[in-house]
Amino acid sequence: MTMALNLHGEARAVDSILALEQMLQEARALAQCALWLTLAADAEQGPALCMLRNGGNAWLMYLSGQDDLSFHSLGDDEAEGVCSYLLANGQVDEYPESWCVDVEHCQHAFADFFRTGGARPPAIAWEAD
Repeated sequence: MTMALNLHGEARAVDSILALEQMLQEARALAQCALWLTLAADAEQGPALCMLRNGGNAWLMYLSGQDDLSFHSLGDDEAEGVCSYLLANGQVDEYPESWCVDVEHCQHAFADFFRTGGARPPAIAWEAD
């Protein structure tokens, strides 16, 4: 199976868990990034997993691709404030810190998404948007 990975605007094909892990290493080296993994080249055609990261803060978004269902990760529900994230198009968005999960958990979720062919990673707590 091949998936499309987009790391802060640069698209690449991923055809193995090893290739995915190498790209996740690259993402770890960036202070901020937007990372997308999609089953299809067009995220609207299939499931997609997105991680936005700024330093130690990261959160995930899962898009089912078959309907309008989308989910975001849930972290510490007692966390207050917001964190800003730089998107690939240069836009800066803010999201609640309560959505943040450990960067390592986010990266494991990408491996789960790949291994299951695009299923929503079960190790992450999700909330429907």
